[in-house]
Formats: sequence, structure tokens, C-alpha cells
Amino acid sequence: MMERVGIVWNWLGEATSKLSSKWHSAVQTRFVQSFLEAWWWGLTVLVRPVSILQRAAEEKPILPALWLTILQGFSLAIGTRYASEHGGFVASWLIKNLPSWWLVFLYAFIFPPVLWFVKAAVLNLVAELLGGPPRGLSLLTTTAVACSPLLLVLPAALVAVALAEPDLDTGFVSHLWFVFAIGVHVWWGMLTVVAVRETYRFTIAQAILTVLLPVLIGLPMSYIIYRVLSVVA
Repeated sequence: MMERVGIVWNWLGEATSKLSSKWHSAVQTRFVQSFLEAWWWGLTVLVRPVSILQRAAEEKPILPALWLTILQGFSLAIGTRYASEHGGFVASWLIKNLPSWWLVFLYAFIFPPVLWFVKAAVLNLVAELLGGPPRGLSLLTTTAVACSPLLLVLPAALVAVALAEPDLDTGFVSHLWFVFAIGVHVWWGMLTVVAVRETYRFTIAQAILTVLLPVLIGLPMSYIIYRVLSVVA
């Protein structure tokens, strides 16, 4: 009796070990594959924006999109902070004024994914109000891919600081950095408009309106809330 129990126990142990090994292997393979796919999506959209955003809307590669969001967040946060410490212009007041690099890394890891979900949810709501179909998952993917110009911020900051004489607050390189810092955000905005258009099959005017409406409504509301809180405080 005890021998049979021992045989069954050993068999269960071996089966569990094999299943665990296969599961870990599958996870590791998918983990690495999705990471590499994220770079493919992020780089190819820079040269073929329309076709890649169309494909992203149809295929909905959510895991690579999440990787891409994290990578973009780190590139933007670290590149922006590094440039600001060398006198360069930065568009983000928050990143510039974070008191430590540890908080910059924490911001890069937490804030971009949260903003990604919130932005996609708001844009999907506006798009549906304008007559678009409910395609929240597709928009979640395409808005992540549309942020890919931000991948260039960190390498551009490293090159700009290396070439600056002596810092990014003076000289020809400082002007180039200023143009890049503004241009990369404009590029991001344009790709977001294309992402909305390709996701919902909108006209370009509908896509622009979808992107602008939250800004036009949100800014006055934010100001009103700020004034009310100032009075209450």
C-alpha cells in the first residue's frame, strides 16, 4: 500500500515539475517576444505611420503596447530630466522639478501606464459620442504605438548634452534641442490623431476634434477646480 502511495506521489511530483517547467518556459518566451515586438511596433510606426496604426487597430497587440508605454515613459522621463540638469528646455514641469532621480524612475514606471489607460478611455468616450464604434481595446493599442516618437527623447538628450558647449542653455545645439523638444511632442500629437482616425475610420476633422475636445473641456475645468480649491484653502 505504501509503495503504491509512494509511486503515485512521485508521479504527481514529476508531472507538476514538468508542467511548471513548461509554464515558465512559455512565460519567458512570451515575455521576450512581446518585448521585441514592442520595439518593432515603436520603430516601424515612425516610418510607416498609417499602415502600422491600421494594423495595430486590427491586431490589438496589448502586451507589446504595454511594454512600449513603459519604454516610452522611461525615455521621456530620464531624457527630459537629464537635459534639464544641463540647462536644456523641457516641456514637463513635473519631471524637471522632481526632487530626486529615484522619484524620476518611479514616475517613469507608474505614471505613463496610468495615463495611457485614462487617455484611451477618455478618447474612446469622445469618439463614441461623435458616432464612432466602441473600439476601446483597439484605441488602447494604437495610442500606445502613437507615442513612439518619445522613444527618441533619451538618445537625443544624450547626444545633445555630449555635443553642447558647455551646456544646453547656450549655443547652436541648445537651439536644436529646443526644436526637437517641441517637435517630438507635435509628432506624438499628430500620430495620436492618425491613431484615432484609423481606429474609428473617422475623417481627419473628426479625429482632430476627438483629440482636442478633452483638452478644450479639461483645461477650463482644471482652472475652475484650482480656483475653488485656492479659495477654500
